[in-house]
Order: sequence, then structure tokens, then C-alpha cells
Amino acid sequence: MADATAVAFLTAAAILFIGFLAETVFRRTGFPSVLVLILLGVVLGPILSVLSSTALTPVAPFLITLALIMILFHGGMEMDLVRAFGQSGRATVLAVVYFLLVTVGVAIAGRFLLGFDWTASLLFGPMIAGTSSVVIIPLSQKLGLRPETATTIALESTITDVLNIVVFFALVDVYFGRSVGLVQTFRDIAARFGVGILLGGLVGVTWLAVLYRIRREEYTYIPTLAVVIFLYFGSEELGGSGVLSALTMGLVLGNARRVARAIRMRVDPEEFADLRTYLMRFQSELAFLIRAFFLVFLGLMFEPSQDTLVFSLTYGLLFTGINVGLRYVAVAAATVRSPMAADRVPMTLLCGQGLAHATLAILTLQLGIANAATYPRIILMIILATNVITAAGAVAAARRKPREAAEVATVVADPPPPPDPE
Repeated sequence: MADATAVAFLTAAAILFIGFLAETVFRRTGFPSVLVLILLGVVLGPILSVLSSTALTPVAPFLITLALIMILFHGGMEMDLVRAFGQSGRATVLAVVYFLLVTVGVAIAGRFLLGFDWTASLLFGPMIAGTSSVVIIPLSQKLGLRPETATTIALESTITDVLNIVVFFALVDVYFGRSVGLVQTFRDIAARFGVGILLGGLVGVTWLAVLYRIRREEYTYIPTLAVVIFLYFGSEELGGSGVLSALTMGLVLGNARRVARAIRMRVDPEEFADLRTYLMRFQSELAFLIRAFFLVFLGLMFEPSQDTLVFSLTYGLLFTGINVGLRYVAVAAATVRSPMAADRVPMTLLCGQGLAHATLAILTLQLGIANAATYPRIILMIILATNVITAAGAVAAARRKPREAAEVATVVADPPPPPDPE
């Protein structure tokens, strides 16, 4: 028993340390930490047999729920309201068009290539469409893209995180016959959106006032986390979207000064800034902890047998090709008559997926959906492939930046001659 306990703790320590190193490399070079963590899971599981996914299966439902809450709460806290409203139009067009195109495209492929029924094929959409805010937001801030381009793809990744999770659960209701008819499905989605946003806003504003009163107390993040968890399950019980409630509360807390000014709350701006910094630091570290263990868990599920590997590679790369091709169409539609049209290629290549997609793929196993074992095999390969593409896109964007700077310097140093006077 002592040996097993020691192995478990040493393995956890190794995951945390390697996860930290991977995150450091990612922030300095743009090489996605998602790849490192998943491959670490493959090494610890199928290759070295240090860990087994079956041993962690009993805790998977709890980890999945916590991951869902943290993804959206963290995304909300990192989103700037003013910037979001400024670029929200094109970002929403990009996110929605991309999501719809990929959902339809992979549903057709799943139906006729894998033999799934239509509902099971549609479930592929939320698991494949969209990009990961965990991957895209840090990259968008460091690649030297146009400010509007960086803002648009960062917002898009947050919007698709929400779309993926909310639409997935709506389709699960359809799959199990809890939602009947297309009109009723849209009504259910609208109701879940409305209740989730309303509850998240109300609880967020209320907790903002409470936080300001207890700002000098220690451990204020702990009750904040408790409130987010209560909010998630309370929203679900009242017919709302728990993940949307978590997102909205995060948005309120992340933009505390603006929200306080809007509701005419008398506050000290400097103390509010310190409070936000404190909350963001703890939230980021907790999100990192959950992300590291969850992505390693996904790697543990990899099956290296020849048949499974061929299957995963074939369909994973096929669906990745569909994804990237349709993403370019969506990017072209969202950048019509915009300076961002010059950035269509890097916007398309920054397609890395991550935690939300992995969470939904594994969730199908917990829900008992038919052929559920197929989803993680394909999604794992798509996550790996899209992150490789994203790494290549980041390198290309980084090389383009100094070249463009040199071109600008040449123009400034040697401007064109003025036109002849008439």
C-alpha cells in the first residue's frame, strides 16, 4: 500500500512539474502545452503502465464537472467587456458560422462513414468545432497579429467553448428523448441561455458587493469557488445552463470596476484592482491544475494497438481536414470587407483544441451513449493534430512579423516620390 501511495503521489508531482514546464515553454515559444500533457498521459499509461485510465474512472465524473465549471468561469474572468463588445460582431459571426459548418460537415461524415445515427453523428459537432480558449488566448496576445484579429480569435474561442458545451447538452436531451421536435429544442436552448445568463448576472453582482466588503479577509477565493459551484448546480436545477451561469459570473467579476461603476457601487478603484488580481491568480492556478490532470487522463485512454491506432489516425486526420477546410470558409465569411482579411491564413491555422473538447468526448462514456468509446479515440487525434497545426501557424506568424516590420521600415526610410504638381 505504501508503495502504491508513493507511486501515486510521485506521479502527481511529475504531472504538475512537467505541466508547469510545458506551460512555460508554451508562453515563450508558442508550442502548445496540450500536446505535452496528452503525450505524457500516453507515456505513463499505455507505454510504461504506471497509471491506468480505469483506475481513475470513478473520479472522472467529478473531474469533468469541475472542469466544465472552471473552463467557463476562467474564460469569463479573462474577457474584457469593452473589447468584447467592440469585436463581438465579427467574432460571433466567425464562431457561429464555423460551429454550424463543422457540425453539419462532421455529422454527414459520421453518418455515412461511421454508420452512426443522425443524433449521434451531430454530437461530433460540439466535440470537434471551435477552438480552445486555453490555447488561443495566450497565443493571440503574443504573435503580433493586428489588434482586431487577436481580439476576434480570442473572443471566438470563448464563444465556441460556450456553444460546444450548451449545444452538446441540448443534443444529449434530443438523443435521450427528453426534448421533442426542432422548435421545442430551440425553445429549450433559449430558455437555458436566458435563465443561465440571468442567474449568473444576479449572483455575480451580489457576490461582487459581498467580496468588496470582505476584501481584507484571507482566503476570499475559497468562498468564491463555493459560490460558483452552488450557482452551477442551482442554475441546472432551475432549468438554466450551469456553464453559462459560471461564464456570466466570471465576466462580472473579471470586469468588476466597470460593473461597479455601472450599478453605482461606491468603491476604491485601486482596491478593486488588487482584488481582481488576487482572484485571477488563484483562478488561473486552479484551472492549470485541473487542465493538467485532465489532459493527462485523456492520454491514458489512448490505445496503442495497431487496429485502434489506424482507426484513430484515419478518422482523426479526416475530421481534422474537414474542420480546417470549413474553418477557412468561416474565417473568409467573417472577414469580408475588413483589414483582417489579410490575416485569414493565420486565423485559420490557429485552430488548436483542448480541454472543452476532451471533456465532452469523455462525458459520452459517463452518459452511456452508444458507440461512446469511438468519440475519445477520434477526438484525441484531432486535439493532437490541431495543436500541431496551431504550433506551425504560430511559427509562421512569428516569422511573418519581423518581415512585415522590415517592409514597413523600408517604406518609411525610402518613401515614394511625391506626385508631380499639376
